[in-house]
Amino acid sequence: MANSDNVQISFLNQIRSKMPANLSLVDEMAELLNISRDSAYRRLRGETILSLDEVRHLTDRFGISLDTFLAPSKELISFRLKALDADESWFRSILENLQMILAAPSRDKMLTYDAKDLPIFHYFQFPRLATFKLYFWTKTFAYKAKFNTGKYDPKQVDNKMIATAEKIWECYAQIPSTEIITGEMLNVTLRQIEYAYDCGMFADRQEAIDLCNDCSLLATHLQHQAEIGSQNTYGTDSPGAKYEVYLNEVLIGSNTIFFKMDSQRVAYITPNNFNIMMTTHEAFCEITARHIENMIDKSMLISVSGKKERIRFFNRVEDSIQAVKARMV
Repeated sequence: MANSDNVQISFLNQIRSKMPANLSLVDEMAELLNISRDSAYRRLRGETILSLDEVRHLTDRFGISLDTFLAPSKELISFRLKALDADESWFRSILENLQMILAAPSRDKMLTYDAKDLPIFHYFQFPRLATFKLYFWTKTFAYKAKFNTGKYDPKQVDNKMIATAEKIWECYAQIPSTEIITGEMLNVTLRQIEYAYDCGMFADRQEAIDLCNDCSLLATHLQHQAEIGSQNTYGTDSPGAKYEVYLNEVLIGSNTIFFKMDSQRVAYITPNNFNIMMTTHEAFCEITARHIENMIDKSMLISVSGKKERIRFFNRVEDSIQAVKARMV
């Protein structure tokens, strides 16, 4: 069989491995490419070569990078990019990626988050805090957005964006996850609240205090999840997926997300704060995997075990929150 056929078959097998068990690749290809099922089978067997347009449709639909198949160089890597914009499309793309991970048939899967800041998913359990974060993000980081130093208005946040954010948390809570956190976990959010307060963006002091109180609730809930080793939504008793938390007090996280399922690996990096770049390039994924392992080796497990360090850490987080509240006079 020709080498091009091998590349094509490997490419299509990669797509097949990412699909839910109840879907047929033949049927998906036939519908997506507007061809017959027999034509789809010939492409699967390598008897008919995929056109460039067909490859583009497949990569767009299933999020597969061609680097692994076409670029043997470790120095040439392509990424799929999703940039933050002032609408809910960025959040919808995160939700779609998490739904794809959740739907993956294998039970041997793990999402690892090397966090510089607290992973954004956790905020979405607390509507008031989530609304403030969404407002601040889109006003500050979205392309062409200009930060509004006028009064903070929660009504400016699109309801669709809030609804999508809530679904993101619900999905993330069902995926086995490992998070590597640092002492900076909530400091960025606290600085944002304090900055907005100092700039006179809140209608009154109580708005800022309420957000700080939500940070306390969030920290307490994070501690609870770490204690039981399971994610669950605030205010409920239903357990979610396995949850491991490592504390690193020496190195600074990079907000890198790494997904592993059986032999498949996907790396997500977040340059420029919120723009997300994703690749399945094998060499890059191997480098990312080694980085994650190194961070874990130099961190302390504080979920389930490590009670003393867990309590000590979250006490410090609460002290930071109270210090910000005390400055709001």
